[in-house]
Amino acid sequence: MISSFLKSLVADARGLTIRSILTVFFAALLAVSMTCSPFLLSISMWGFVAMAWWDSAVSVDPGGLRRPSTWWKALVRSFRRFFRHRALLPVTLLFFVPALSYFWSDDHAYWLERTRIRVPFFVLPWAFANLPALTKRQFRLALYLLVWSLAVICAGVLINFALHFDAIIADLGMGRPMPVPRSHIRFSLVLATGIFTGAWLWFDGFYWKWRRERRLLALVTVFLFVCIHVISVRSGIAGLYAVLLFSAGRFIWKTRRWGLGLAALSAILIVPLIAIQAIPSFKMRVEYMKWDWLQYRQNIGSQYSDSERWISLEAGLDLWRAHPVLGVGAGDLPEEIRRTVTTRYPEYREAPKLPHNQFLYILAGTGLLGLLASMIAFMAPVARAQSRRFYLFAAFQILAFTSFLVEYTIETAMGAAFYLFYTLWFFKMAEQES
Repeated sequence: MISSFLKSLVADARGLTIRSILTVFFAALLAVSMTCSPFLLSISMWGFVAMAWWDSAVSVDPGGLRRPSTWWKALVRSFRRFFRHRALLPVTLLFFVPALSYFWSDDHAYWLERTRIRVPFFVLPWAFANLPALTKRQFRLALYLLVWSLAVICAGVLINFALHFDAIIADLGMGRPMPVPRSHIRFSLVLATGIFTGAWLWFDGFYWKWRRERRLLALVTVFLFVCIHVISVRSGIAGLYAVLLFSAGRFIWKTRRWGLGLAALSAILIVPLIAIQAIPSFKMRVEYMKWDWLQYRQNIGSQYSDSERWISLEAGLDLWRAHPVLGVGAGDLPEEIRRTVTTRYPEYREAPKLPHNQFLYILAGTGLLGLLASMIAFMAPVARAQSRRFYLFAAFQILAFTSFLVEYTIETAMGAAFYLFYTLWFFKMAEQES
């Protein structure tokens, strides 16, 4: 499959450089490896860095690539270009905010771990500001491979579910996730991204080699839509339905076809009700959620995941109220959460969770100043009108911000890669489309 993909890239190059072809290869590698291989994920990120530096060196002196001075000049020029980029430069604040909290963090080992995870927020925006030019088709090819790779992975997940049906249903009834590659929460978010991306590629009329692929693409997208309900991870499902509601509203606004739009809205509301009755794993997840909420309300949920999430939010708010301006420091957040939970919610002290809300996580760790800087970083790409008008970019931002409400999405390597790559890739696509 990889060999065929590379041949297709070469065939579609139409005079573009090998740098452009390799850029799309690394994008496809990142999209696929995000769900299954941390090593390949890291390789693909540094591949973007190499392509950006290489392209800058060629723009400085195409015939002088063997001279070290050319590469140094290219690096200087690339940073000058990056510093002038009003949309991408502010994204680096998501690296600098936790990094600067070193000065008021006592646990420097955990601070270093947090900062290391945020390094891509400095490296990738620089790389995307200097990437080689790509065609519209090349942008789409990477997304097309994402959809098909998710179909293969989901087929494996469903086969495993069928082979261990009773055990997995029992685990779901106790709040445990269905087995999926790596983080089940981030995987569900990637799956939701693949669903609305596959639908967009179908409406866009995209196909790899043969026009009849569009029928298969439609079937695969529907298959992924069913799978996300079977896997039953609420973060991904909530984000997906937020995107569906946005898509229906956008359709009504652009076309003024009120009847069709209202029918779509009705379907969006009805489908979850059907899924509860038709999909055992989804039904079990909903029943567990109701039961866990009841345990929390009765203050007897210390062993249950949802109750622990609610307590994590309360503990995070307590920390922020005590340290409103600078927070407790990114390095000290776990220890301070543990101390707060032990003191105020002792029945939950065995395994206290970090605040399951990205904004509250930032508030507790770096205070109001950290949240203000982070919001500037989040909103800078969104502030550009051409980005907001591009469906994939707007839909992804809705998915990401929905996840921020219930998860600390970017505080893991996979989560940071997920948010950063798709934000930047769709941002570059918006530039190309406009």
